[in-house]
Amino acid sequence: MPQELADPNFGVPGKIDLLIGVEAFFDIIKEGIIRTSNNGLVFRRSVFGYIATCNTSSYTQNQFCGFISEMQNIDNNLQKFWEIETINEGQKPLSKEEEYCENHYQMTQTRNEAGRYIVQMPAKNIQGLGHSKDLATKRLDQLWRTLSREKQMENLYREFMQQYLDFGHMEKVEEHLDETSANNFCYYLPHHGVFRPDKTTTKLRIVFNGSASTTSGLSLNDLLLKGEVKEDIFEIMTRFRKHKYAFTTDIQMMFRQILIDPAQRDLLRIMWKNGANDKPVIYRLKTVTYGTTSAPFLAIRTLKQLAMDEASRFSLASKVALQDVYMDNVVSGAQTLDTARQLQCQLQNMLKTCGMKLHKWNSNSKELFNSSTDQEHSFSTNTESAIKTLGVSWKPAGDYFMFKVSIPSIASYTKRDVLSVIARLYDPLGLVGPVISKAKIFLQKLWLRKLNWEECLPEAIAPEWFNFVSSLKALEEFKID
Repeated sequence: MPQELADPNFGVPGKIDLLIGVEAFFDIIKEGIIRTSNNGLVFRRSVFGYIATCNTSSYTQNQFCGFISEMQNIDNNLQKFWEIETINEGQKPLSKEEEYCENHYQMTQTRNEAGRYIVQMPAKNIQGLGHSKDLATKRLDQLWRTLSREKQMENLYREFMQQYLDFGHMEKVEEHLDETSANNFCYYLPHHGVFRPDKTTTKLRIVFNGSASTTSGLSLNDLLLKGEVKEDIFEIMTRFRKHKYAFTTDIQMMFRQILIDPAQRDLLRIMWKNGANDKPVIYRLKTVTYGTTSAPFLAIRTLKQLAMDEASRFSLASKVALQDVYMDNVVSGAQTLDTARQLQCQLQNMLKTCGMKLHKWNSNSKELFNSSTDQEHSFSTNTESAIKTLGVSWKPAGDYFMFKVSIPSIASYTKRDVLSVIARLYDPLGLVGPVISKAKIFLQKLWLRKLNWEECLPEAIAPEWFNFVSSLKALEEFKID
């Protein structure tokens, strides 16, 4: 068996990390084959290392997994697309898992002397985790092959990791602490970067992968519980429209301001090195980590806890934190300038008590806007660009919503293309409902004709869809106060 395997655990069932199209096959495969005589395995050399293959005499159910999964995803997304405009009647009761997560949070959350919250990840039996260090080491080597080719990405990656260390968001693990020393369980998070050099702000986003399988076939995310994340964009945006003095702001590094209980930090180990030929160093992350199943619940629930704990001192800010925040976005305002300023000040001071900071302020009021720091736009109406507010474009100076349509016209459309166009028409407030309804009616026509997803539109109805797509640009002239 060759030493450099693309998947060292190819004999252990696990989750699929990536599907690669057949068109890339000959770019991946290299010269070199190793055949074994005893079990029929054939190892083919590839850019990822040697890939294990073998002949099979019959098809199994697993071989159709990719196709079934794709169809289920399309159907599920389509069902959600139709249900997005459904009005919720009353509050749904918590499931047993959600109720457990809520009780677990209440029993385990604490605050340290600096006011920062310390939380625990709600989990099933962590003893089911296998070993993950070898995979993390392999992924780190693969990452450095990419970084060695992309110097700008390499510099940004180093800066990110150094910032994590400087801010105290991770700590070095002593070498004598092996994978089984900490309460008999440990998990290494593989990580990679999404590099977008054309972006003006965040050119590199680091992704920690809590779904990478261990030798037991289970990942950390398989064992973590999701918890209830109840945030209603329709309600938040409807309240936002009512404010005479409106503003938006973001909580800077929200997840990373919430500490994970030291007893669980060995579940958040990572490996890093400053050069391709350096020896890997083991760290453990100390804060709530994006890429783990429970992270959104822990972050949102902690903000709610802060609002409840500080309600007596910051009554205005407490109410906003409980109802006008979507993940790390604050979308709120007031009917008078004095109240809006007071709310702005309270929010900053309340969040400061737990180590959080607000930035990227936007407002429809010059007076309110000029009283904030770290602003995101100018009040020059000639140069002002639209601000994304929970996915909806808002022009603060003019104080109106607008729609930006970026749907390229193509020579021919399939049923899948039609669904893709409709999905791009994001409208949580139903402001362009008549337009989207027309598109949905057209999609129903395709269903009645029993077209499959890759079939081109029939000539009889194709012009109707072409006319619809070409007319969507007119939505950019539509302004909603």
